[in-house]
Amino acid sequence: MFTFVGETVLDPFLGSGTTSLASLITNRNSVGYEINKNFRPIIEKKLLQSNENLFSTPQMNFVDQKLDNFDWRNEIAKLEYQFKDPFNFDKKIDPNKLKFGSKISLTDITENKKNGNLFTVNDILDTNLIRLENDVIVRLLGIETDKEVSERAKEFLERKILGRKVYMSFDEIKHDENNRLLAYLYLKNKTFINAHLLKLGLAKIDLSYPLKYKTKFEKLIHSQIS
Repeated sequence: MFTFVGETVLDPFLGSGTTSLASLITNRNSVGYEINKNFRPIIEKKLLQSNENLFSTPQMNFVDQKLDNFDWRNEIAKLEYQFKDPFNFDKKIDPNKLKFGSKISLTDITENKKNGNLFTVNDILDTNLIRLENDVIVRLLGIETDKEVSERAKEFLERKILGRKVYMSFDEIKHDENNRLLAYLYLKNKTFINAHLLKLGLAKIDLSYPLKYKTKFEKLIHSQIS
């Protein structure tokens, strides 16, 4: 699917409003429908907060459809084709229990365009924790601090990545229990920082989260032992 600037995007299943937010950021209009009323405050907050960074003020309307006297069951019964749910799933979603994988904002779009998805490391907080230029704290996937060599590990990170541009890739889970970004970290020359920490014996392997590089990481740890 493709749209030009100024065209209108329709999302009949709006959910948390990410489609409308993307449209707003990229100068498109949008119309969205969401049957679950619990999503409305999330949609409003997402769009209104992003609007604070815009130079122009787009028009936003949040409207409740008034169909209280409409007999949906009767109208559905008139249809020639009807969906039958053999599992009787509960369709109502509680948005407060969801952790959406896509977290986009105007700032993210601007920074990614400017830096080509590269970010500067501003601080080394621990063997597996760094702070980026935008104050985002990143936890290195698969890395657990080894207290016996933690100082050496920090020195390695300071030498390799502090003040330098890095890029990230992600796995199945994007944030830890403290809402810190979980990532695999790379230098511009594709040096894999997580793997180097394990290869050099500067960290233990952390299996708290799913790892697509689990086998690779375990081999690096095994090579240190042998």
